[in-house]
Amino acid sequence: MIAFFPEIYPDELLYSQLARYHAHSGYMIYRSTAEDLFMNPTVRPEIDFVNRLSLDALNNITRTVSIESIIEKHTMFAYYGRFLNQDRRNSAFRAMVSMQGNYNNLLPMPKRKKDNDRFLRYCPICADNDRQKFGEAYWHRIHQMQGINICPVHHCQLKDSSVIISGKASPALTTAEEVITTFEPVMCDNEIECRLATYIMKVFQSDVDLNNDVLVGDFLYSRMSNTKYRSIRGEQRNISLFHADFTEYYKGLPDNWFTELWQIQKVLANDRINIVEICMLAMFLNISVDDLCNMTLPQKSQQQLFDEEIDRLHEQGVDYAEIADRLNASIHTVKCISQGRYGTYHKQKSQPLKSGAKVKDWHEIDRYNLPLVQSAIQSLQGNGTKRPKRITVAAIEKMVNLRPKQLDNMPMCKAEIQRHTISQEEYWAIEVVWGVNKLIQDSIPVNWKHLRELTNMRKDNLSACMGYLSRYADNDVMAMVKEILA
Repeated sequence: MIAFFPEIYPDELLYSQLARYHAHSGYMIYRSTAEDLFMNPTVRPEIDFVNRLSLDALNNITRTVSIESIIEKHTMFAYYGRFLNQDRRNSAFRAMVSMQGNYNNLLPMPKRKKDNDRFLRYCPICADNDRQKFGEAYWHRIHQMQGINICPVHHCQLKDSSVIISGKASPALTTAEEVITTFEPVMCDNEIECRLATYIMKVFQSDVDLNNDVLVGDFLYSRMSNTKYRSIRGEQRNISLFHADFTEYYKGLPDNWFTELWQIQKVLANDRINIVEICMLAMFLNISVDDLCNMTLPQKSQQQLFDEEIDRLHEQGVDYAEIADRLNASIHTVKCISQGRYGTYHKQKSQPLKSGAKVKDWHEIDRYNLPLVQSAIQSLQGNGTKRPKRITVAAIEKMVNLRPKQLDNMPMCKAEIQRHTISQEEYWAIEVVWGVNKLIQDSIPVNWKHLRELTNMRKDNLSACMGYLSRYADNDVMAMVKEILA
């Protein structure tokens, strides 16, 4: 029975509150505290998120604040989940509120490089301020934002503590007060780094709108309207110019990994979700924090507004030459749009075959089926919870309802499949990672018996895929698989 439980501090990680309970409870060993706090007392405490709490602990934690608010304001959910699509974002949030654990497969957590451990970090100035105000230091969320290496408030370098965020560590609850030592802060004098850190912090700490269905790539693209990066009518974009200006804007940002044109294109296409990259694009486009956190799309596109302005001016009696001059467009374009002829052209009808059969437009068929093929590939890859399947031509043909050999006439679809085609050994590696994460999610011991029952693999299959495992597994999963093979 928990008799006393500390109140949670502003921006404090839930893990930090639990650690302070452990320190103040008088328990000498972690296991005693874990029996109070967790449904499974042998569990390793989640630092970024939340474990399945005991009813007594949950009642104390939510005495003055809801569990939903705890998840949003005292875990890292908002950092990794804010810009997911609505369904996936809500699934992750519901999983975290119910403390089921499968949120790890839904959130786009960046993979750590091999032998590059991550530790809880702190700002020495924040720690001093906490001690003066609250009598003790505590672990802040804003210091754990991956990709940001300075305190967004004081703009000094963050320092690694001795508390490792990894499955390698023994289960423990360590307070900031125990391990944070006083040292002279190292201030950052890089203006762009300081501005970006502050911008990202404000986005991170803003409320998450779980019902917003706007995709961040679509929103960012819409905010490029009426800039030099889109044509006068908005139909084309000058992504090369955008990339050149963007890299110039961030040329002084240290340790910047977001520099490639293809990376920007993936964000705009909603294929890449990283809060640092999204905020870099938003800050470059001069989008306010409030607008980014409450994304809306314009009711009318740049193209519609442009065409309507031509019609409005024409109805007022303005001639085509004057309209073209005002809108900085060619008179030919203005005239075609006004007369409803823009984008239309005449082409010679293809001659039917003597038998009467129509000639198939394979280019159009290819273009039409490409999104269906991409969707089928994504479905086969799974979502972390669903078991992945190997991507083959036959599997795609079946899912998209294509007849054999039709793909030979569809080069875009065929190239998309080939791009995702992997060897049997590499597929085994993906399946092993899924299997291990599934066992962890279901609180089942990770051993060869359970992994074999889940994946139906042989031991030699497991050995054969080890060369590919590092592409898909973090250090914790690698260690578990190596232990199984030992």
